[in-house]
Amino acid sequence: MKTLSIFLLFVVLISCSTSKSVVVIPAQQTLIYDLSNLDIYACEINNKSNQEVGVQVINKFSGKNIRGFGLNHHAKEIVLVEKEGMLTLKNSSNQPIKIVLSTEETTREAVAMKEPFVTFTLRNNTAKSIPLIIPGVMNPNLSPFSNSGVDLKIGQEILFKEKGKTYQLLIVDQSIEMNSKLDVAQLIKDRKVDLGL
Repeated sequence: MKTLSIFLLFVVLISCSTSKSVVVIPAQQTLIYDLSNLDIYACEINNKSNQEVGVQVINKFSGKNIRGFGLNHHAKEIVLVEKEGMLTLKNSSNQPIKIVLSTEETTREAVAMKEPFVTFTLRNNTAKSIPLIIPGVMNPNLSPFSNSGVDLKIGQEILFKEKGKTYQLLIVDQSIEMNSKLDVAQLIKDRKVDLGL
């Protein structure tokens, strides 16, 4: 199997409060979008392609993942990027991906008022992978003993599969505390009991 190197394209915009860009990410490559001049900004990512794009906000200093998700084809989502973070968009497919990026300087409170969301972590405490379905957003596969940070809107469903059938695990609401960690395996175990599985 041929190994393709990842091309890092740096996009640094001059000082502005709002901007809109159309970018094409070549196959097997990654875009790094860095607005270091802004303290915090909201970026709407509109995936115009037929492929999923991997979205991550990474701490520029530690390299650690702050939050991330897979954005489905022809879907859009808003992600917050803090001053210490940079946005990366990864195309793991063999086709180019067209993305429309709309950024606006903002605050977390302002975004929450406009479109309420909750930032939290999906934690897999087991030695097995846990596949989940987040309709319209992504289908994450939680690796063993891993964390996956997400920003999800109030009312967003999270689903799981059991013996080929799909069941609702939870609906994101205000009972989930900001920046909390959810033990996904325990949630699934409890949900199976509720459903009589």
